[in-house]
Amino acid sequence: MTATANPIRKIFSRFFPRKYMGRESDPQEWNVLNETQKKELAFYKLSQGEFALLQGNLAALPLFEEAAQLEPKNPQIWYRQGLAFFEYGSEEGKEKALLLASKHFKFATQLDPLFFEAYIAWGNTFLQLGICHEEHHYLIDAREKYQKALTLASNQSQDILAELYWDYGNVWMEIAAHSGEACDVRSAIDALQTSYQMQKKQSPEFLHDCGKAHLEMGLLVNDSSLLTQAVQYFLQSVQINPNYDEGWISLGEVYSQLYINTMDDRYAAKASQCYGQAVKLSAQDADTWIHWAQILGEVGRINQDIRSLRQSIENCARAFLLDAKNPLIIAQWVESLSYLGLASNRLDLLIEAENKIIKATDQEDDPDLWHAYGVCLMCLGKYYEDGEFYDMAIEKLQYALSIDRTIAEHWHTLARVHKYYADLTDHDDLLERANRFFARAIDLKPSCPSIVFDAACSLLRFSELTRDLGSLELAIQHFEMLLTAHKEVIIHHPEWLYFYAISLEWLAEFNLEEAPLFRSLEVYSQVLLIDPDYPGIHLSIALQNMHLGIILSDAEFFKRALHFFRLAARQEEDDDQIWLEWGICLIHLAQSTLGLDVSEQLYADAEQKILLAGRLGNLSAYYTLACLYSLLGRTDESMQLIRQSLSLKSLPPIEEILEDEWLEAVRATESFGLFINELEAKFQAREE
Repeated sequence: MTATANPIRKIFSRFFPRKYMGRESDPQEWNVLNETQKKELAFYKLSQGEFALLQGNLAALPLFEEAAQLEPKNPQIWYRQGLAFFEYGSEEGKEKALLLASKHFKFATQLDPLFFEAYIAWGNTFLQLGICHEEHHYLIDAREKYQKALTLASNQSQDILAELYWDYGNVWMEIAAHSGEACDVRSAIDALQTSYQMQKKQSPEFLHDCGKAHLEMGLLVNDSSLLTQAVQYFLQSVQINPNYDEGWISLGEVYSQLYINTMDDRYAAKASQCYGQAVKLSAQDADTWIHWAQILGEVGRINQDIRSLRQSIENCARAFLLDAKNPLIIAQWVESLSYLGLASNRLDLLIEAENKIIKATDQEDDPDLWHAYGVCLMCLGKYYEDGEFYDMAIEKLQYALSIDRTIAEHWHTLARVHKYYADLTDHDDLLERANRFFARAIDLKPSCPSIVFDAACSLLRFSELTRDLGSLELAIQHFEMLLTAHKEVIIHHPEWLYFYAISLEWLAEFNLEEAPLFRSLEVYSQVLLIDPDYPGIHLSIALQNMHLGIILSDAEFFKRALHFFRLAARQEEDDDQIWLEWGICLIHLAQSTLGLDVSEQLYADAEQKILLAGRLGNLSAYYTLACLYSLLGRTDESMQLIRQSLSLKSLPPIEEILEDEWLEAVRATESFGLFINELEAKFQAREE
């Protein structure tokens, strides 16, 4: 018989060198055997072949050939050979044998269309092929084989069905990884839940797969409750086997995602503990070190936590020793170095980060590397307060997004760069672009509070520069969404409340309403309760009380304001603005006080505070003191200070000067009239 005439030899020759096939058997040799003897010999040859292939010995091939020739219509022969090739092909470098296994399972099911076990094995083979080759059609084939097996499973035991549904759930997870569709993950969860209900005792590996499915679903639909369910599965897996490193790694991953979705530092601490446990069990796994570095870097960035950033850098260095070619390691290393350099005011760390990223981007074109380059330049821009660095950062980040436009963090960073650039230049067009980029980041990751907070602050700043009410109202919506959705962590983020109060204060000024002012004062008071040392909180409460005192003509608000001005001055005794506003508040209180002796003392105190503000460098103090002297009838001194304010370019517009009630006395003087005429003449000359 020729090779062409022998179908199984022809099949084997496609996958293995002919030298392993040996001498071709002559079926005439077996004519002396009866059917029972042929069957026994076939299974004997099959067993020998199975044992040989288990040892990696391709001497199994002629044995399998003989078994198939002896019993060509026996589905068990083809099925068991398929299982042997599946085991052999599951080893690295031997994947081509999986295709041979698939052909054997196909023959088995053609001979017996109700062969339940063969369909499962065939599905397992296609699943392995899909994972190895990252080809979607293999996964679809695997799903079909499992579905066929399910139609034949009516008489199977609960244990076998549980195993089948586990496999079925896993193939749906692989399909979902290709499609990105939540419905595919939901199918996986349903299959795994069915398997869970059929099992008497779950293994750590099965619980881990259940957790991964819930984790992926939670990420796709931005639902933290699904992440919490994932935590429970992962916890069960490591409780059953404390040495199950995959369980600890995935537990660290889901805690990291919960931190990103909630900004709850407790989740970050738990993630760090889980990664720490994982590296004890598997210290040579670079991925675990870099995942740990990422959550530490995120905590360090958000909280300006120098210790977390330093540990992130150390973990990046450990990961790099294990896998120097992974671009994600260099990217995180550069980002953590950049943020640490900015937080600690160390230029050497920023330069080190820049040198690393220049070298890395010369060697590889990866979006994470270009994002890290943008972060480094952004931090250099903040360090030097130089717009050129921001321009270069924008260029790098736009290039990263040209490679992959689906990463929310990259849009977030691009928006932040524009916001910082606008803070430096007061250009509203930069803020307008920042707002668009923040909106894109929120579309991709709507449950990330750090993005929502930054977006709200950008909208607030844009409304202040452009007097755009729509942007202010959207900023307030973002702040209120944060405060409603994350009540349990507000105590850790007083900045959310602080900027919300600022937006309410600005809304009150916009709409000339008192209600937002009272609400703003309540929110400022919440900040004070959470953090009595929050920067600027005492001054903000003092100013808010002073504004309410002016609007309502109520001296009680001025008195409350004075208390907070004292606290603010203790906190920042060199802040000239505190002393100036304190002096202004004393003037208002003096005007609303009936007793002459009391008002005189208040005016004297106001003069001292305003003079101190001037000595500390506040140029507006000259005009404010001119107003005070006008109220006191010291018009010559008032006029002198007005002229001095003009020379220092700190004088308000003429319209404001002409309407200022506190300047009524000095406006009645001849010298003031001459001064105004001089000003108008200068302006007219400039226009000509």
